[in-house]
Amino acid sequence: MDQQQSGALGFREVDRDGNPVPPEVEGEEPAGRLKSWPAPNPFIIALWLIAAGLIAGGLAALIGGPMSVGMADRATVPYLVFAFAPQGVTGGIGIILALLFWHAWQWQRRRC
Repeated sequence: MDQQQSGALGFREVDRDGNPVPPEVEGEEPAGRLKSWPAPNPFIIALWLIAAGLIAGGLAALIGGPMSVGMADRATVPYLVFAFAPQGVTGGIGIILALLFWHAWQWQRRRC
């Protein structure tokens, strides 16, 4: 059986009938079709939404918190939200920085 070698490992692309695909056809899109984009990762989308929620919620609690937080003998929910708002904003900013590094790494992998 005659096989075309591709690269050092000897892999070759085949179509659905088992015939080898010529190298010049592999990367081309058929005429009339737009280049398809890969589906977005749902976990990355969820992280973007969580980061936005942490920052927006933390800033809203910091801005409106001093008016609604009273000094009581026990910790109330508004007090706890106000107390943890700075950590929420910091966590949201940290998630955004990590996502930006991840996107840069993915972009660099696709370009090489």
